[in-house]
Amino acid sequence: MSVFTYKAIDAKGKEVVGTIEAATEKMASTRLKEMSLRPYNIVEKKETGFQIPFLQKGIKEEEISLLTRQLATLLDAGLPLLRALTILQDQAENPRLKDLLVTLSADIQGGSSFSDALSKQKKFFTPLYVNMVKAGEIGGVLEKVLSRLAEFAEKEMELRTKIKGAMTYPAVMALIAITVVSFLLIKIIPTFAHMFGEMGLELPLPTKIVIGASDFLVGYWWLCVLVVVGGIFALRWYDQPGRGRYQVDKIKLKIPVFGDLSLKVAVARFSRTLGTLVTSGVPILQAIKIVKETIGNEVLSNVMDDVSASISQGETISKPLHRSKVFPLMVTHMIAVGEETGALDNMLTKIADNYDLIVDETVSALSSLIEPIMVVFMGGAIGIIVMAMFFPMFEMINLVK
Repeated sequence: MSVFTYKAIDAKGKEVVGTIEAATEKMASTRLKEMSLRPYNIVEKKETGFQIPFLQKGIKEEEISLLTRQLATLLDAGLPLLRALTILQDQAENPRLKDLLVTLSADIQGGSSFSDALSKQKKFFTPLYVNMVKAGEIGGVLEKVLSRLAEFAEKEMELRTKIKGAMTYPAVMALIAITVVSFLLIKIIPTFAHMFGEMGLELPLPTKIVIGASDFLVGYWWLCVLVVVGGIFALRWYDQPGRGRYQVDKIKLKIPVFGDLSLKVAVARFSRTLGTLVTSGVPILQAIKIVKETIGNEVLSNVMDDVSASISQGETISKPLHRSKVFPLMVTHMIAVGEETGALDNMLTKIADNYDLIVDETVSALSSLIEPIMVVFMGGAIGIIVMAMFFPMFEMINLVK
């Protein structure tokens, strides 16, 4: 977005001088006219200095969700789309969000539909978002679709927050445990090893193992760091579509406790996404394609190919889901009932709400279970090291006697 200086005549015939932000000179002129000003001189203001790209503020998902909610409210109040975008642009505090709104307004003024303008901004608007807006435009219910989109985004963020909350505690505890054990092995154990060596004691096996681990960590700490960092990069490289993403996702579903949670999260996302799309009037095959891209697990994503083939042949959604043996039976039965009664969208919404509650309960139970496990693990690791050092000291005491 550029900054323009302008000279204009206001409604009282007085000259007004100022600056305005806009994507183009034409857009700046249009905005001034909306402010009841008649511009006669508009010049782009050249920026001085420089900006560091990675220090510039981006656009958060929460801001897009709030923008969607506000836009739905303004449209529901009867405001035209361009006017609503201008209002949101004026109140936007984030410069990049302001730029985005200016670009969208400029595209719409240039003759593009709202969905076409959104489709050019793939970084901020998903295929789900664009297709729902397109369906809303065709059906003349854009404000309702935007409300559903805002609700969908809020539910997704709430779900992710719960999952992150459940994972934060064990991650922090594991980091503390690794730090404490590493400190003991690098700083404390070598002192004891030197003392035992001077005494010429025959060390028990646990003590030898701990001292050996200490010697390795002190001498080859760089190799440990290299293995960990290399492993992380290798896993990230392998965990890509077309490489090993399918195998990684398959393993995720089989991990005890966490695999069941991953499946429930994926089912909740599948149900809510498909239900929202169907309710908004998106064609079912197109909706399935979008679900395939957003479900977040390639094992379940591949099932969507079977669902598309089934629908193309005039069959149901529930049959391929049932044949996959991935989706829970309750889900496939409820979808079958929804298809039979013609209330698939309502049934999918109920499934999503139900699984949101199940995920919430699972996360709470998992948090309660992980806490004592991590405490026992941390205490056990430190306890083993301490006891391994005490065994030779008992022998030293016996020798003194």
